[in-house]
Amino acid sequence: MDFTDIANEVGAANAIEPQGVPVVKGRRVHIDADMLAYQCGGNDETDVATSRRILKSKIDLLKDAAGAESILLHMTASGSTKGDRAVIAYTKPYQGQRKGHRPKNWQYLRDYMADGLAGPIKQWYDREADDGFGFISAQCHGDVIATRDKDMQMLPGLHLNWDTYELIEVKPDVFGVEHGGKMYGHKWFWTQMLWGDAADNIPGLPKHPDFPRGVGEVAAGKLLAFAHDDDSAAQAVAQAYKAHWGDEWADRYVEQASLLWIRRTQQAPIDEWAQFLPVGPQLKAAIERMLTRVNTLKEEARCLSD
Repeated sequence: MDFTDIANEVGAANAIEPQGVPVVKGRRVHIDADMLAYQCGGNDETDVATSRRILKSKIDLLKDAAGAESILLHMTASGSTKGDRAVIAYTKPYQGQRKGHRPKNWQYLRDYMADGLAGPIKQWYDREADDGFGFISAQCHGDVIATRDKDMQMLPGLHLNWDTYELIEVKPDVFGVEHGGKMYGHKWFWTQMLWGDAADNIPGLPKHPDFPRGVGEVAAGKLLAFAHDDDSAAQAVAQAYKAHWGDEWADRYVEQASLLWIRRTQQAPIDEWAQFLPVGPQLKAAIERMLTRVNTLKEEARCLSD
């Protein structure tokens, strides 16, 4: 049985039909090309023609479910700086655990999309595609974000569920709202500040006196139980960091926030989160220390390459 047969059997057993959404004039759906390359790459028996067909089918399904007139693929370009997250990371190497097997046709599909053969594409060199979605959510109101990456749940705007094709609206003034068992809004960012992001090797808060075995989703929910806005969430997270890190708390807080925040502005500075969230004197001082450390490391890298 090849990959196509398996996919057809799975589809028949778990049939999910996108709900009919009328096409909205001018609407564009922004699709995660990094995710497409992984999902549509197939197994060792999948030929490139099959991967292409699966890719095009997925794009068409997402476009129709979003009620979009057009699409734009977003890809983290080869050689991208990824917003300098590798040099921001101090506690653990950013994405340091990613040594797993990639689908056979992963590179082929990336090249295929990069050449514009699957549709218009934006390649991001100075940041990750995630931050590109952040920019879109801030600038292109009425457009739709389509990705399977949970990091984007912190963003306001229209989200298209990658698997169920459900269209979800997160209003800009909503701190946190649940859809399909998933948290959306800034509360998701604060949850990640505690829980971390295993997919990117971001630890969040490793332990807490009340949770010595580690801070997971349940522990994060308890620590944020009384948070109802960014101010109260920032206080809860700061207290949790102090309880574990002691005098280091501000530096670790700034490190994790700079790694986890999905950037939204044109320049996308590494400390952009401080423009949107509460920041006191200790955090401001820690931001300055981080900027000095990152700039020093980048300068050392430039000197070595000369």
